[in-house]
Amino acid sequence: MILDTSFILDLWDGKPDAVAKARQIDARGEPIYIPTPVLYELWEGVARSERLRAEAAKVLDFAAGHDLLPFGDSDAREAGLLSGRLSRSGRMMGTVDLQIAGMAKARGQTLLATDRRFRELSAEIRVEKLP
Repeated sequence: MILDTSFILDLWDGKPDAVAKARQIDARGEPIYIPTPVLYELWEGVARSERLRAEAAKVLDFAAGHDLLPFGDSDAREAGLLSGRLSRSGRMMGTVDLQIAGMAKARGQTLLATDRRFRELSAEIRVEKLP
């Protein structure tokens, strides 16, 4: 299971649906992966924060506890193809979100995201919903 930034932030905020989903995944013993583009977004949030040290520690601890997935060739191919198909149909999505979706598709992984824009890609990738 690949986690998107939106889910991680909801989990850190203690949102009940995100906490329940995290417990459910843990109970299933399913492996959790953090794509490096998600790590980029988390570090971007650290830089914007007024609590730089606390937020940096949170990101470091979270990253240390999960397997990181580097963005590679097949991820780039799938992200680019997804972007092109969306563009042809008049829809747009942010580059980093497309990279994350491309990683899920290239690796045959389910993406856990609370960002509703990923649902537009449900014909292309598996998107897990919250309870």
